Amino acid sequence: MAQKTNDQIILEQIIKERCAESGDELTVSEYFEIYSASEILKNYDLTYDDISYGIVGDGGDGGIDSIYTFINGEPLKEDTSVNTNQKKNHIELIIIQSKTSASFKEDAVIKFRESAQDLFNLANNPDDYAERYNADLIDKVKLFRDSYSKLAKTFPKIEIRYFYATQGDDVHPNVSGKVPKLQEDIVKMFGGAEFSFEFIGASELLEMTRNVPSTSRVLEVAESPIGTTAGSYLCLVSLSKYYEFISDSGSLARSIFESNVRDYQGSVVVNTGIRKTLENKDSENFWYLNNGVTIITPKAVMAGKQLTIEDPQIVNGLQTSHEIYQYFSQLESHEGDERAVLVRVICEEDEEARDRIIRATNSQTSIPPASLRSSDDIHRNIEDFLKSNGYYYDRKKNFYKNQGMPVSKIISISYMAQAMMAIMMLKPDSARARPSTLINSDVEYKKIFSLDKPIDIYLKAIQILKATETYLKPENCETQLERKTITNIKFYVAMIASIKIAGSSQEIEKKLSELPNVEVSNEILSDSLQVVLEKFNELGATDQVAKGSALVAKLLS
Repeated sequence: MAQKTNDQIILEQIIKERCAESGDELTVSEYFEIYSASEILKNYDLTYDDISYGIVGDGGDGGIDSIYTFINGEPLKEDTSVNTNQKKNHIELIIIQSKTSASFKEDAVIKFRESAQDLFNLANNPDDYAERYNADLIDKVKLFRDSYSKLAKTFPKIEIRYFYATQGDDVHPNVSGKVPKLQEDIVKMFGGAEFSFEFIGASELLEMTRNVPSTSRVLEVAESPIGTTAGSYLCLVSLSKYYEFISDSGSLARSIFESNVRDYQGSVVVNTGIRKTLENKDSENFWYLNNGVTIITPKAVMAGKQLTIEDPQIVNGLQTSHEIYQYFSQLESHEGDERAVLVRVICEEDEEARDRIIRATNSQTSIPPASLRSSDDIHRNIEDFLKSNGYYYDRKKNFYKNQGMPVSKIISISYMAQAMMAIMMLKPDSARARPSTLINSDVEYKKIFSLDKPIDIYLKAIQILKATETYLKPENCETQLERKTITNIKFYVAMIASIKIAGSSQEIEKKLSELPNVEVSNEILSDSLQVVLEKFNELGATDQVAKGSALVAKLLS
């Protein structure tokens, strides 16, 4: 056996230590899948929930451990709506194989090619390969294929990128020599597609890990700004320079929008108006017709016409920013557009004050209160309470991920919403069907997140769901289940377990709150699993069953 390099030894140590921090929830192999995908996709600013969503590595994975589709830079999920009216689109398909082995093998590339021929050939029906490939992989492939078919009429730019990550060092020519055949197949199936293949070894992974994105960005202003003694600025910025500020190497810099209270609203009337203004260069200057952008920061320093902004967060003007990005990203060159956008840079060190600014800068527009999410007091309370109990509530997207906290201890707002919906509201079907849009409704949001609720129920919901997920892992559960089945039933199992713990489904939130702590034994989880599996199988054991109302009705009756 070849002697390990220093990089391999260091990487192996990092993987073992970080995996150990997650307790018994992740094996080294499972953690390496999350770690390598997270590093490869670092510029996409994904949460651990987003990373886990794309992991399909299991028996019958066709050499694919993770698969992700991005439409115009945004991750695609089963409840994501695809805007077919947009003229120019960018589809990215990213496929990753992650192995803890100390070398790269020919078999991995061969499997990539076989799975591509079977699943990405639009003449084939992916469901015909259900015996060869696992259900999770087939579902993710269908997501990509469906979005590609819907957007085909817009002649989208398509990128298909393969990554093969190991703890290896050198790539043998026999292994790299297999890639051209895969490229030939992909380009033949998707005419005009951009193909790339990267071998990611120990050295590359360490370099990615060490590459911590800068928290400061430079904004070049068009004219001398109006400054205040507190360090805030009011300035005009050329559209070309603003595009550079909100993008990284042509991709949208998602991290500067993480505190924004609204999702991009797509092709609504306001955005259509912004788009037309951008396209009409002969009209009045852009800033005459647009309210502009508000950026908050703990610190901003002006030098000449360059404003260096520490940890900038765009808290108003998301729609404007997205439209500017979409407009310039479709041009051959973004330079030279001297039309300006009005930018307010508000310097405020205090985090609570920044949250008040977020709310205030959006209170004058027709935004439902539910959209003012992470700045709500309830989320601050949950964050503080969970932290005192060993969990990290990601009120600000990726805040704790960027601090290196254990994967299994970070709780996103959407994960908390799913736990509460399944356990406290007895709606596991909604938790399963809408992983990313569950709290878009103002009504549902208020039912889940309220200062009137006992704060400890949020912790108990997480404890029950986490215990359920750990129990359902193949190494812990007597009943061996496919990953897809676990995804479909885990919220139902958690609901039944919580009912058993509470003693009744009536007033379950009140009863769970009255308990000093929740004890989720394997016996309770085993009984709950059998109850759910029996009814799930009776109804057909499909995705539609898990996302529909019939299963929960049967279980609660």
